[in-house]
Amino acid sequence: MSLSGWQLIWIIITEVCAIIGIRISPAIAASNQDAWLSILIGGVFGTVLTLLVVHLSMLHPNQTLTQFSRGMLGNWLGRMITLPYLIAWCLFCAGLLREFSGFLQPILIDRTPLWIMMLLILSLMIFLTYSSGMKGIGRFCEIIGPLIIFVLIVSFILNVSNADWHNLLPVYVDSGWISIIKGSVGPAFWFPGPFTLLVLIAFMKNPQQAISKSMIGLGITVSMVLVATLMVLMVFGPNFASKIRFTYFMYVRTIDILNFIQNVDIFFMFIWLFGVTAQLSLYLFIASYEMAQWFNVKNWRRMIWFIAPVIFILAILIPNETAFTFYDSFWMNVIFPVCGIGIPFLLWIVSIAKRNESNKKIDNNCRKG
Repeated sequence: MSLSGWQLIWIIITEVCAIIGIRISPAIAASNQDAWLSILIGGVFGTVLTLLVVHLSMLHPNQTLTQFSRGMLGNWLGRMITLPYLIAWCLFCAGLLREFSGFLQPILIDRTPLWIMMLLILSLMIFLTYSSGMKGIGRFCEIIGPLIIFVLIVSFILNVSNADWHNLLPVYVDSGWISIIKGSVGPAFWFPGPFTLLVLIAFMKNPQQAISKSMIGLGITVSMVLVATLMVLMVFGPNFASKIRFTYFMYVRTIDILNFIQNVDIFFMFIWLFGVTAQLSLYLFIASYEMAQWFNVKNWRRMIWFIAPVIFILAILIPNETAFTFYDSFWMNVIFPVCGIGIPFLLWIVSIAKRNESNKKIDNNCRKG
């Protein structure tokens, strides 16, 4: 299994489906018409976090998080460091599966139980992950990624006539920096693709390209989310947009060109379905692969039959949309600070210290020789 630089770019870009679908509304609720500033600042923070995890991974070529954690900290401590990530990947996948299924079910198959919708998407995830692994997911993202970008650009162009830039005013005055920074926290952690780069870099054919390719993917993602946020604000205004959970999809429904181009939201949703399936498959693969490393199981595909039911059960246990308030709070206040900043920064410091120590030993041996 290997990834090209372009595949890494498109894998990062497909994250835009989840961010635009879920994170725009909370940003608007926090900072109103200045939500675009929150996205911009979140993009800056996300870039710093991406550089941290990519550089950490590059210090351990061809090793995933579980492998280099155990190599640095020992077998048991390395496993304990990895355990929060295994839990986080399962929780994240379950939350995204539940939320997106809950959105699609009343629109596409409203008389079908929600768990059937989740089971259908989970089946697609299992098929893509089991049949082709990381290589197949990378190729799938290469196909669906450009379609997602094309769909976004078309949706922006078709709704220009409904945009009112006055909805962006006044800038900063009504919100203040505290609200703007608060609105930027969620996007900042989501832009790097929650912790996936700690694993993905190990599969790259040319790891030296990791920083440049991840920056390109992140730059495109931030740009698309920024423009989407601006368009949502200009079409709906901050007061109405903050009350809608899936603002972008409601935005797409407003597209109406001369009473001829209408009802394009179904087409957009099918493209989005593929994008979200790619992301869910990626998290299923990463959780299965790292769980196999954790238990020293050679065939990582066996772990799919354990991880997939866990994800499905966790998704079912999320009762309703109200529960996502607690879910989001838990991610923002616990999982992201620990797994997104704390542990990667600790591992980075230990890696740098050990590398410096190793270089000193080599220098001393050379001098003695």
